[in-house]
Amino acid sequence: MEQKVFGLGLSKTGTSSLVEALNLLGIKSVHYPHDERTYSELRSGNYRLSFLDEYQGAADIPVAPFYAQLDREFPGSKFILTTREQEAWLRSCEMHWRLMREWRENFPRFNRFHEFIGACVYGTIEFNRDRFAYVYDLHARNVCDYFKDRGDDFLVMDICAGEGWDKLCAFLKCDTPNESFPRANEWMHLLMRAAEDVARVVPEGESFILVDGQGFGSDFAQGRRQIPFLEQNGEYWGAPADDRTAINELERLRAGRASHLVIGFPSFWWLNYYAEFAAYLLDRFPCLVKNDSVVIFDLRA
Repeated sequence: MEQKVFGLGLSKTGTSSLVEALNLLGIKSVHYPHDERTYSELRSGNYRLSFLDEYQGAADIPVAPFYAQLDREFPGSKFILTTREQEAWLRSCEMHWRLMREWRENFPRFNRFHEFIGACVYGTIEFNRDRFAYVYDLHARNVCDYFKDRGDDFLVMDICAGEGWDKLCAFLKCDTPNESFPRANEWMHLLMRAAEDVARVVPEGESFILVDGQGFGSDFAQGRRQIPFLEQNGEYWGAPADDRTAINELERLRAGRASHLVIGFPSFWWLNYYAEFAAYLLDRFPCLVKNDSVVIFDLRA
């Protein structure tokens, strides 16, 4: 148990997928440990972390910046730096920080840990593109320099680009499982693609109708006003009772200058359940985007 596996990748570099993979290999691992004891130990510079009495592996930023100390405390351990194409990583971090802001406000204890570890790693609490890009490059360079000439102990892995079992199992000297390599946080990837499509198609400053079952959050599309569907007094009012209700509400909001209708993946079932409403849309309005994350209609036609 002295020999651990530490994932040194920064946030949104496939750390959740790595932890799932380690657990499938029988290496009991935890993602983003943020309990009170871990918070107290990291604050006091105690890197003999208590949760490692139970777990053999850990990943994400609660361990990523402390690789030198963990290397000393747990000799013979393995270290994996997960990486990602930087521009995609920055977009993912920006979306994640924005969406998590609302959630963190409801969980002050988690928010305290998140702000502490975020300041340790990034030097900022909120997302800052220039600072994050700088930290990404610096962290990768420092980690690779530290583990230079230690190929038996250190692996660089790009899970987001498709690297998986072959590379990981060769490094850990274990058999390859008879199942697909895990791809965690698929929901976040879909949400990011949906946000990118809305930003590309809906002009800044416009209002659009959002059908998402409240799954995308209130801060989904920056620079654009999202209108929940159904809507009363600016609030989400649940799914429509029938097709006619949906069509009438669509036309009411369209008359109020909503320029687009966006159907997010949590509500794709609408297009089957409300068949008459779906036919009404397809008959009258151009479908600008249709993929696995979002469907967007242009209501200006």
